[in-house]
Amino acid sequence: MLSPRIFLKLYAEPGAVPPHAKVLEAWHGWIKNGSLASRGASEVLVDVVDYGHVHHGPAVLLVGHESDYALDESEGRPGLSFTRKRAADVPGARLADSMARLFRAAKLLEADPLTAGLRFGTGEILLRVLDRLNAPNTRGTWEADRDEIVSVMTEALGKGTEVVYVEGDPREPFTVRARSRAGRPLAEALDTLNSLVARAGNT
Repeated sequence: MLSPRIFLKLYAEPGAVPPHAKVLEAWHGWIKNGSLASRGASEVLVDVVDYGHVHHGPAVLLVGHESDYALDESEGRPGLSFTRKRAADVPGARLADSMARLFRAAKLLEADPLTAGLRFGTGEILLRVLDRLNAPNTRGTWEADRDEIVSVMTEALGKGTEVVYVEGDPREPFTVRARSRAGRPLAEALDTLNSLVARAGNT
């Protein structure tokens, strides 16, 4: 990837999103218990902010030192988003590491009693690169990053994954959308991503 400023969104299954207050409470618990760090991610969590008044925005934001997470309602479609900020770089596995962090948080949310019933599908994922200087919204960026994006998305989401560059206004972030019919379980996709990151770390 040309830039570390990666944004990812994993979509929630319809009708499965709990009240914002439950997500707030769950994430305050994560901060108190160091929940993400205890599951292998170097994540220092700092605060939780309620943006529920913002239409189609980040309804609840979990602020971290390395990364931010949000209950994201943009596009009119709720999901869990991840924004990479200061996470240590993983040469050759920047995207895989970012996806692993997102999937790990999604799995933890699914298992939290406060957000019972919340489920995330692995059939679609949105990628944006929030860096117009190093990764402008052009075909050139797509050509430079395509091999890594397609490879990681396909390994994580399963065979037959379709990865498409979303062309648009050059003032908007570089955007890619991946869709898969494989329907892999979240835990299985996470295991694959962790293996990709570990493999890159051993080369």
